Amino acid sequence: MSDRPPEVVGAIRLGRKTLDALAYAVLLVAVVAGMSAFFELSGEGTLYRTKFVLFWVGFALLAYASFQLRPDSPSKVKSKDEFVTSGDDRQKKASGSVGAQSPTRLERLASWLPPMRWVEVNPDDRFSTYAKQFLAAVLMLVTSMTMEFVFGIAAV
Repeated sequence: MSDRPPEVVGAIRLGRKTLDALAYAVLLVAVVAGMSAFFELSGEGTLYRTKFVLFWVGFALLAYASFQLRPDSPSKVKSKDEFVTSGDDRQKKASGSVGAQSPTRLERLASWLPPMRWVEVNPDDRFSTYAKQFLAAVLMLVTSMTMEFVFGIAAV
């Protein structure tokens, strides 16, 4: 048993879950922006279209992840015990056992790269893939806005 108070253990678990979600989101944004920037810089030499790719992919991913994170309708819930409030719980319930869902390739890559390589996160104690995609979509939109408003990447 740990000699730490339960509040500290809960805060550490939440911090690890959040770090795992941020690592996934940053990796997804880097993949989308990197691929778009590679093709654009090899042609025109600007990042104008990359800004729009990040915006539209982020917008589409935000819609998709929001749709997947919605709770079940009350008509589908058989009893109060089965009522779920988040996509994380829905994934666990749908898989039959807690944490039985296998990680995606991108999640495995994110857990292999630093800093997640050095931080141990229990596979049963992670945010759902859809929650991570939602975070990545928000980060894509923020990156697109930063490219335009801070760095001045706009139509010439």
